[in-house]
Amino acid sequence: MRRLLRLSIITGLIVWTLQPVTRAETRANDPWKPILRGSSLSNRDRAIVGHLRPWLAPADYLALDTDRRNQLLRYADNRLFSDTPLARCWSPDTPLHVLFAYHAVEEAAHAIKNHRKANQFFDRWSRTATNGPGQNVQGRPITLTWSIVPDGTPIASDPGIGDSDDPSSLRGRLADLYGGNGGAPEDQPWFPLFRNLFEAIGSRTGITYLYEPSDDGRPISTLNPGQPGVRGDLRLCGHPIDGDGDTLAYNFFPDHGDTVIDTSDDWFEDLSSNSRRLVNTISHEHGHGIGLEHVCPIDQTKLLEPFINTGFRGMQFDEIYTLQRWYGDPFEQHDTGRDNDSIQRGRSLDVSPGSPFAFQWLSIDDNSDVDYYLIPLPAGARLTARVIPSDQVYLEGEEQEQGCEAGTTFDSSSVHDLSLTLLDRSGRVLATADDAPAGEPEGFNQLTVPGAGQRFLRIAGDNTDAAQLYRLEVEILAPAVAIAPGQIRIVTESHAPANGQIEPGETIELEIELSNSGSVTAQNVNATLSAPDHPASFTGFTTSRDYGTLTHQATATRTFTLALHGDCGDLFDLELTVTADDGFSRSSPLRLGLGEITRRLGEDFDAAAVAPLPSRWSSTASRAGSGWARSSARHDSAEFSVFAWSPPSRGASTLTSPPVRIDSQGGTLRFRHFVDTEASFFSPTVGFDGGVLEVSRDGGRWEDIEEAGGVFAQGPYNRTLSEAYQNPLSNRRAWSGSLGWITTVVRIPPHLASEALQFRWTLGHDTSDAEEGWYLDDIVVSSATCADTRPIVRLTVGNDSASEFLPTGIARLTFSTPLPLASDFTIPLLTGGSATPGVDTRPFDNVVLPAGQRLLELTFRPLRDNEAEGPETLELSLNPDLVVPEGVSSAVITIADTPYGQWAVTHLGPNSANGPDDDFDHDGSVNSEEYAWQSDPASAHSRPVPNYRREGRFLRVDFPHHTLPAFTGVHAETSPDLRRWTRQGVETLPNGFRVPLNLPQRYLRLVYRELSPP
Repeated sequence: MRRLLRLSIITGLIVWTLQPVTRAETRANDPWKPILRGSSLSNRDRAIVGHLRPWLAPADYLALDTDRRNQLLRYADNRLFSDTPLARCWSPDTPLHVLFAYHAVEEAAHAIKNHRKANQFFDRWSRTATNGPGQNVQGRPITLTWSIVPDGTPIASDPGIGDSDDPSSLRGRLADLYGGNGGAPEDQPWFPLFRNLFEAIGSRTGITYLYEPSDDGRPISTLNPGQPGVRGDLRLCGHPIDGDGDTLAYNFFPDHGDTVIDTSDDWFEDLSSNSRRLVNTISHEHGHGIGLEHVCPIDQTKLLEPFINTGFRGMQFDEIYTLQRWYGDPFEQHDTGRDNDSIQRGRSLDVSPGSPFAFQWLSIDDNSDVDYYLIPLPAGARLTARVIPSDQVYLEGEEQEQGCEAGTTFDSSSVHDLSLTLLDRSGRVLATADDAPAGEPEGFNQLTVPGAGQRFLRIAGDNTDAAQLYRLEVEILAPAVAIAPGQIRIVTESHAPANGQIEPGETIELEIELSNSGSVTAQNVNATLSAPDHPASFTGFTTSRDYGTLTHQATATRTFTLALHGDCGDLFDLELTVTADDGFSRSSPLRLGLGEITRRLGEDFDAAAVAPLPSRWSSTASRAGSGWARSSARHDSAEFSVFAWSPPSRGASTLTSPPVRIDSQGGTLRFRHFVDTEASFFSPTVGFDGGVLEVSRDGGRWEDIEEAGGVFAQGPYNRTLSEAYQNPLSNRRAWSGSLGWITTVVRIPPHLASEALQFRWTLGHDTSDAEEGWYLDDIVVSSATCADTRPIVRLTVGNDSASEFLPTGIARLTFSTPLPLASDFTIPLLTGGSATPGVDTRPFDNVVLPAGQRLLELTFRPLRDNEAEGPETLELSLNPDLVVPEGVSSAVITIADTPYGQWAVTHLGPNSANGPDDDFDHDGSVNSEEYAWQSDPASAHSRPVPNYRREGRFLRVDFPHHTLPAFTGVHAETSPDLRRWTRQGVETLPNGFRVPLNLPQRYLRLVYRELSPP
């Protein structure tokens, strides 16, 4: 069977579409009537014209010269009625009326025969030299041999082509173009072009190409099929067809895939891009030789479009997709088998620990196909495997009677809903991944497989009778430790109410679970929590913990104590680094926020959509502004961002968000952006092109975010835009220069909470030079609610008795918190009782618990005021408006007076003349003397009366020392003048004192004093 490919090239941009010529015409003005009466037409010719009339315009037919008309009719006879239809390959300078006429013939043949199949496929090979007959089975791989005929091989002229009868001269023509000689083709400099193009197709399909070095030179004909050692299934040859222009080559459909090239055409003399013209022409022609039909629309993305394309090299996704549908994928033909549809015929993958496997040109070719892959696993190994559906989305359709149709969107990712299963050799299922929807990857991640030996991956589709291409990724990790964090929760909070959230100023105890999914026991596991991106906002009290030993599948929890500093709604990215013996080290991100954070708006621009922007987002542009649209050139999230170009012309592009409301405590706007705009090289504060952020309230005027009260917490404006070159945003603070990807966080003030807010990002550019532009991604507006919390403080009493006199009379109180606080905390104390702080005791308005401490012991003794007050009380309690008190409700401290003070208040009462130097009863003896003698200080009839008497050479005074009150002393002194007193010469006796009489005259007195306790 023979088919001639009609192929044309778009140079400049020549696009044309044929419409069926079925206009309403009366027989009287039928333009075909005089043509059919012509004597040069045979009856068969007239019958052929009758078939062509709905598609062939009479003007295009009449524009042909006589020879070309005759050739057109022969070509139509071949396409309409022959078992070996032909198609031509046109030169780019062929006249349009010729192209229109021949295209009309092809469209008439398509309509009449109506043989098109799915994916624009004609027919597959049913017999090859290697596989023999019986190969016409959809999805079965085949082997095709190819040879290059010797020059002189007969090539019969075909009346539908109008080519010469000259024998093949391809080798000589290639020698003229590339050099070489008349030796074996494989020794010629041009041979790699042919070998590589066949290898490229074979590496992505189920077709195996074998070069056949022999070709016996028998004529190009269906009567001379491929034979091993004699000639190839595919024979490449060439002879003059029509010289420069018009037909470049033609090809035959299966089971006769020979290619004939016009050796007299100068089209192939352009050897640029490693002879892309020759390679793409032969690849396109050979596409028909293995059954491919033309595919539409003409958008220069597919090799088998009706016009040849030199914008890329070789077959593209659409051709490979169709060929895998009909011939399977390259992994199905292996060893002696031609499928991998069972465990017994599973394809072995070249994968081992440390050497992962990945290949993207695999497929399920119909509703019955299933793929098995053999993988050897050592004991305790961890398996990661993913099957990823192809992701090409494009317009695809066939050539119709009206020409090349616009096509419909073909999404190659979701033809089948794929599943991935792991089995042992007996077929027992070990694991299955099939939860993701169609079009999404399925996989296992570090799955520990019990035992060792051969295991099998099975990939299956659903009931769709079509092909699904996929990429397979397999990685085997040797037996090893695999520690990862699990559940994370707050177990203790320094403030109340404890609500499971972190509030500003609060310290938390965070419990982190670690699990070992590896197959090896982890020894000396340690975890360290840090904040490398926010060191000033992180206070760690307990940041490193030992987890000990973790066996396989074991888990353990430890607590970490920390505080975060910021405003309600702030987010912090912490890092947990886990280490273990044998060099294991892994860091995992841990994001914590202050308060209960609610996302009000989030957009990463990755949701599948044809529109340039998501729903409710809008873009405007002024003057030379490009506007904003989705882009895959740079992105921080999975696939897309939005981008505005910065051209060297005055203009602006604005991106506007949907309306959003925040809570009464305010909110946060966070986004990632890539800034690459023109800025001053000489001044770091001046920009030329740049972007700003603005906000509108309830649809009102736009204000700069800072003007409206927003505060940059991260990534603020960095330059001021110059007014020198007419930037529409001149003199404004903005982002400008080459900043790369940065994070910007804006705190939205509470006074904006009552209004619907819209944000817009505006890129302004001037008339001078330009850089790339501005990308935006991961935009999030959130509100945060923080509870009105107070520190928890526990009060305990260690000693509730104090004394002005005894050194051991010290009061002891303890203040403690559940967790250390991140800053110094002044404990708010309320006081009461009869004692006065600052007079009777120290003041209590500056009792400070130092940062990082959980416990403060407060000790104090009363101040000695030398006043007789008797016992006093001091009551201390925590202010419940400022803390959450725990422990005792109040501490009542009893303050004991000095022994004299206690006696004086008892005998004389408080607030009276009860001081030691007072004489309450006016009996001439002061109170302290009466205290020492234990007389009644309130009675003038009871007063101390010392007994003075002469005893030999001494003057003696009697005093009962044993009756002195505790901590009271008495001694005698003498003075010659009542001014200077001395104890010299005074002798203390058990019952008094004495002084010698032989000294000069002097005065004697008794002195009473308080003794300090030991």
